[in-house]
Amino acid sequence: MIGTASPDVEPGPIGDAFRSVPFRPDTVIDGWSSDAMTVLGASLRGHFHRYNGAPRQDDFAIHLMPDGRIIAVVADGVSAATQSHLGSSAVVNYAAQWLLSQAPSDSEETDWEALVKSTAWALTERAQVLFKTPDPDPGLAEKELATTLTCAVVEAVAPDAYRAFVIGVGDSGAWLLHDGQFHAVLDGKTVGEGGISSSAVSGLPRVPAQVEPSVVEFGHGDVLLLGTDGIGDPLGEGQGGVGNLFRELLGGSTPPSLIEFAHAVDFSRETFDDDRTLVAISPRFRPSE
Repeated sequence: MIGTASPDVEPGPIGDAFRSVPFRPDTVIDGWSSDAMTVLGASLRGHFHRYNGAPRQDDFAIHLMPDGRIIAVVADGVSAATQSHLGSSAVVNYAAQWLLSQAPSDSEETDWEALVKSTAWALTERAQVLFKTPDPDPGLAEKELATTLTCAVVEAVAPDAYRAFVIGVGDSGAWLLHDGQFHAVLDGKTVGEGGISSSAVSGLPRVPAQVEPSVVEFGHGDVLLLGTDGIGDPLGEGQGGVGNLFRELLGGSTPPSLIEFAHAVDFSRETFDDDRTLVAISPRFRPSE
C-alpha cells in the first residue's frame, strides 16, 4: 500500500466479451542473470480489470542474445481496442524475434524504422487471421488490436560500462535510476499546459514519421527501467511514494527476488488501477566488487 490504497479487489475470471483463447494469465513474472546483467520483469492485471473481468492488456518479453546483448520489449494494449491484449502479445513476440534475427552485431546500425514498420504489419496480419478477413486491414487492426511498443537492446561496451538503445511508440516509458533519481529516457505521455497528461494514445499499427533511438549509458548501481503507463503515471518524476518504493527495492547492493519484484509492481495506490508492467535491467552485482 502507498498512501491511500485502492479498494481491495479479488481477481475475477476473464469476461465473455473477450476471447478465452489464447489463455491470458492475470500475472506474468520472468527474470534471470547473465554473465553481465540481471533482468527482472513483471506484468500484472490492474485492479480495475480484475474487478470488471477484462484481461491484462500489457505484455513483455526479455531475451538474451547469443552475443550477450539483452533484448527487452514492453507493450500496452490501447484500452479503446477491444482485443488489444492480443495485439500487445503479438507485437511483443514479433519485435523480440525480429531483433534476435535481424539486429546487426553493431547495435548502432539497427534499422529501427524497419523494426517498427515490420511489427506494425505483423499486427495487421494478426488481425486478418483473428477476424478472418480476405485482406489485411490496418483500420481493423487499429480498432481491435492497437498497442504501444517499447524496445531496448542493452550491451556491455567496457568492463564497467553499459549502453542501451531504446525506442518507443505510444505512451509507455523508460527511465534510468541513477544516484536515487529517475531520469526519463523516453518521453512517455505528453504533458500539456497546467501539467495535465494527455490520454490520447497513438500506437501500432500507426507508425511514427520518424523512429530514432534514445541512447543511454550507465554503470554499476544504475537500473534501466521499461514500463507501461500503469507504472509511469503513479511514478511521475519519482519523488512520491511509488518512486520511494522502487528506489528502495532496486537501490541496494543485491537485486530483489522475482517474487519481491512482482509484489512491488502490484502496489496499491488510490486512483491508479491500470495494468502494470515493469522490466528492470541492471549490471550484475559481484561480491568481489
